[in-house]
Amino acid sequence: MSRKKTVKLKIVDHRHCRTCGRAIPPDKEFCSEECRKEYERVTMREEKMKKMLWIMYAVMIGSLLIVIILRAMIH
Repeated sequence: MSRKKTVKLKIVDHRHCRTCGRAIPPDKEFCSEECRKEYERVTMREEKMKKMLWIMYAVMIGSLLIVIILRAMIH
């Protein structure tokens, strides 16, 4: 019977860029300054969107409470 020879490949210690996914050394987070700036820009935009959503929720709940209170006062 023939045996298949298996080759074990060793993967070099690395991590991936947070923006583009390229393999980079383990001590870095981004492959380039451009990727770092893009990550920061996207992160800031996401934080703004979260704040806007919380403000919209607060306005909607506040409006609902005002309507409920005014209806209770009229009746």
